[in-house]
Amino acid sequence: MSVGELIALISLIAAIVGFVIRWALVAPLRNMIDSLDITLNSLREEMSESKKDRISLREKQNDHDKEIALLKREDKAIWKYIAKTEKEEKQ
Repeated sequence: MSVGELIALISLIAAIVGFVIRWALVAPLRNMIDSLDITLNSLREEMSESKKDRISLREKQNDHDKEIALLKREDKAIWKYIAKTEKEEKQ
């Protein structure tokens, strides 16, 4: 076997080994990375929806707090009126 044939044989074996490594190792890793990317995008969408839900709940809670404060003020005004009326009736 001549040196040229030996180099050609080694090059062929290296090419075959390279393709085997590429298809046996790199392709599954690439598929795994694509799958993880899809999962990550899905989680980002869910987090965005969750954030919107939290903002909506916070706004509703603020509205309820405002309503409660208004009712407390009305209640206080009613009790003041009742106390004033009772005081006037006693006199």
